[in-house]
Amino acid sequence: MKKLLIAVAFSLLPFAAVADFIGFAVGAAYWNPKPGGDVSYRDFGKNDFRNDLNLDDSGENILWAAIEHPLPVLPNVKLVKTSLDLEGDNGTLRADFGEVSAGVPGIDSQLTLDQIDVILYYEILDNWINLDLGVDIRVFDGSTRISGYDLSTREEVSTTVPLLYGNARFDLPFTGFFAGMEASLISADNNSVTDVTASAGYESDIGLGAMIGVRRQSITVEDADVTLDFSVSGPFAAVYFDF
Repeated sequence: MKKLLIAVAFSLLPFAAVADFIGFAVGAAYWNPKPGGDVSYRDFGKNDFRNDLNLDDSGENILWAAIEHPLPVLPNVKLVKTSLDLEGDNGTLRADFGEVSAGVPGIDSQLTLDQIDVILYYEILDNWINLDLGVDIRVFDGSTRISGYDLSTREEVSTTVPLLYGNARFDLPFTGFFAGMEASLISADNNSVTDVTASAGYESDIGLGAMIGVRRQSITVEDADVTLDFSVSGPFAAVYFDF
């Protein structure tokens, strides 16, 4: 009986070791992006988000969760949800009528864009320099809307884009302070996505951390009805727990 108990104990050691190396992280951020760029509708001209449509800055939430494990073949997984809801009041819509261009005043506009990222990555370095590389499968779901002056149009934006992903973090030894940069990007045909975050922060010995930084997104999407050449950039503050 004693030999059986010893055998069972030793057989469980690899599983205990694996459990010790499985890590989870959850976090949330408040982002204050400023919109830029323009949108072109099939039946209208090119309209600048700020100068024509008067899109305002907004406060947005970012949520994420990640799981890391010691299995070398399988990638680690990170999920991120980013929501954008930008509105503009009393703007001017630029419309083209043949060779004549005119501005239609009193236009309200809205741009909504939800983004879900499924990031599959591998840890290349894991010491005071941390480097993750992988792919980011990003799902876009949103719309652009303009209304006013007897006009109303709404165009859906829905697509899934695979991106190259990288995340580098530099830890200041024995202090808990760090600086990092995270990026997802791709360019194909007339569509492109660039998403870059630069941050600095502090993580305690129990895994509770906070960081501040700047995030910038640039998105170009073209289809038959609408061309979106869009950017948002602004500061953020975040808290997270890595356990």
